[in-house]
Amino acid sequence: MPPDTAPADAYVDDRSRPPPHQRFATLDDYLAHLRRLGAQDYPFYDEVAPGLYRLNTGRGAATRPPPPTVTRDQLLRRHGFTR
Repeated sequence: MPPDTAPADAYVDDRSRPPPHQRFATLDDYLAHLRRLGAQDYPFYDEVAPGLYRLNTGRGAATRPPPPTVTRDQLLRRHGFTR
């Protein structure tokens, strides 16, 4: 199923699903997908500075300390992308 037509519950942690780098052409496509799911209170990454991201965890985030920032290179490696 193309990422643009993935159901809202596509974020569910299902180990039988291929990893993000096999389902999305680029990291940017994956981040855009997560951002769309953010409208339904799923976690997504906000770019807080060029090449620097912070996980937005949705409801209740204002009552917790902000998560650490990660670089684009860290996200590329974490999610298996090469570009």
